[in-house]
Formats: sequence, C-alpha cells, structure tokens
Amino acid sequence: MSILGRGKLLRKNARTPIPGEGGDFYTVNGISVAQGPNYALAKRMQHWRAIVARSEGCFVSSNIAPATSTVSVTQNRTFAWAYEGMPYFKPYEISAPSTSNSVMSAILFYDLNDPASAGNPKTKLNNPNQIFQFGSFNGGCWRCAYEVDSIGEASVLIYFSRIAAPYVGIVAAASAAVIAKFLGYV
Repeated sequence: MSILGRGKLLRKNARTPIPGEGGDFYTVNGISVAQGPNYALAKRMQHWRAIVARSEGCFVSSNIAPATSTVSVTQNRTFAWAYEGMPYFKPYEISAPSTSNSVMSAILFYDLNDPASAGNPKTKLNNPNQIFQFGSFNGGCWRCAYEVDSIGEASVLIYFSRIAAPYVGIVAAASAAVIAKFLGYV
C-alpha cells in the first residue's frame, strides 16, 4: 500500500523524541490535510493562545478531542467512508458526538477546578505544551501506528470491501455455477 501511494499512505507515526528539561518529549502528527489549512491554523492559534494565557497567570482548558462523527464532518462522504474504516487501525476510534461532549466537558471541569490540573498556572510543567499532553482524549491518534493523514484512503478501501464482501461471494458462487454448467459438471 505504501509503495502504491508513493510514500503518502500508511506513514509511520513514530517520531524521534525531542530531548528537553524534565525528560524526552514525544510528538505526533495528528493533522489531516483534508481538513484544510484554515482548520489547522485555527487549532494552532487556539493552542498558542492557551499557552500565552497560562503564562500570564490564567487558568486554561484547551484539550485535544478525538475524531468525532459530527454532522459537519460526516456530510463530506469521503470523511464518512474513512471514519467507517478507521477503527480497523487499532487503537483508533471514532467517537460519537455525545461521548466527545461528555468527556471533554468533564476534562474542562477538571481543568478549572482541580489545583493539580495542567491548566492551573501554579502547576509546574517542564514544557508549556504539556497542557495538551495531560488533558487529551485523543481517540487513539497518539498511539496509532500510522499518521492520521495517511490512513484515510486505506480506511475507505476497508469500508467498501466490507460492504462489497457479500456481493463478491454471490458473484463468485454464480460464476462457479455457470462454469460448472458450461463444463458439464451439472
């Protein structure tokens, strides 16, 4: 699959750790190019603003939510098809909107009420980006063997092969019957 996609499909998600104060830091590419540059920029700006606000003494809550099958995402058929095949790339999971809403609300309440929360500016962090590390509900994106942007096409193929499987069986049985009749076995 990787050869057919010229290195764009099924890219490994493992990256070399970045050494830093307090130990190594691990990164992951969780951005889907299909969402567009405006989406990526908006998310980065949101995170940068949270880092700045926390450094100025504000409580913050800017957490990572999982891929969620919202109406706005699944109205794009390609995304809907890919979402149907992505759970085959364990531990990746697509969350229902109600699940994401409930968990993200709980993380928000934790960030704003627990003195030990990473969102509390008095909590020591070795790196400002750790506010996202400790409040993430990533749906498996951080632990999946492949980058999220490289499994979309394979996920769509898995979805359609699952849908087509019964029909392929019927066509194979019908073809075998026709061949048997033609060769005089029946």
